Amino acid sequence: MDTTMADEKEKEKDPDGQNPAMPEAADSVTLSRSEWEALQSAEARAAEYLDLAKRVQAEFVNYQARARREREEFSRVAAQSLILELLPIADSMCRLLGASKEADAAALVEGIRIIEREMLRVLAKSGVRPMETAGKKFDPAFHEAVDTVEGPPGTSESVVLEEVRRGFMIHDRVLRPAQVIVGRPASAGPTDGAS
Repeated sequence: MDTTMADEKEKEKDPDGQNPAMPEAADSVTLSRSEWEALQSAEARAAEYLDLAKRVQAEFVNYQARARREREEFSRVAAQSLILELLPIADSMCRLLGASKEADAAALVEGIRIIEREMLRVLAKSGVRPMETAGKKFDPAFHEAVDTVEGPPGTSESVVLEEVRRGFMIHDRVLRPAQVIVGRPASAGPTDGAS
């Protein structure tokens, strides 16, 4: 009796024997052969798209790793190139220190000036240049005030009087602001007790 009822239920689901049995949740829905084939085709396309998405995702992860390795390699090569440019300057400093026992002060100062010019040349190759500050209007975007003093008579704005530490630009951006002593306008009066 159980097998007969099961056979009848199967025939209800698939009376002509052409369509495969549907899941129990879809007992009330029957599909024609063309609808069933369309559904299978859509499932196959969905599986292909899922596979494609997984491959694209894996390729992107690989691309990110490759790009990171290339950036790291570029940084190592760039650092090596700069270091090779700086080594002759270090050699010059060593020679200058070795000669300091026998050289007079003027020769030492000239040696330091040569080393400074060579250092600035190397920095310029990387787009780094020193800022011009003396006599310029104080600008907090470029200057860091380490002290303020009364400026020359007749000045109406804060002006850089002295550079304490040189500032540098890289291309058009501030790499390091200049530390400066600022002359405030004479009419401004003392600030923070400094005069």
